[in-house]
Amino acid sequence: SQQRNLVHQYSLPILPFLLVVLIGTLAAGQGWIQRPRKIILWSLVAFFALGKYGYFWTIYLDSLDTWQATRQAIAQVQTQGGVYTTAEIATHLTHRPLIEFTDANSPPADLTKFEYILLNARHPGWLSNRDFAINLVNQLKNTKQFQLSYQQNEVYLFLKNSSVRDKTI
Repeated sequence: SQQRNLVHQYSLPILPFLLVVLIGTLAAGQGWIQRPRKIILWSLVAFFALGKYGYFWTIYLDSLDTWQATRQAIAQVQTQGGVYTTAEIATHLTHRPLIEFTDANSPPADLTKFEYILLNARHPGWLSNRDFAINLVNQLKNTKQFQLSYQQNEVYLFLKNSSVRDKTI
């Protein structure tokens, strides 16, 4: 359903069409390159009309306070094992064969299928909430199946214990 929103669409597929138009107008001697002020004006109009510049101060900088801790936790995820994490962090680990992101409405039935569980309790992200993340952290701290491998600024990385890992292989 999110793909119906223009915010979640990539603008790159329009680039070949823009290049064809640019080549055609340059060949006809009518290109905007002869008038740099017009290019700047139309770029600004397009930016303010289509850009989500308001997101920069709200969505994009929201989790800046846990950025360094998140990077350090991601660096510790080294194997090709499955990862359960937030939607924002999942994009940094997409080369994994199994990755799922947190969803407060439908939590996974079996967490042992994941090698790592990486949570940002302060900024739980899309489809999650702080209560769900904190409850999951507390649940994982009290289980023998996972051990806390990293914790800083409410960013938690849990690693599946080797005894549980050997039984699932």
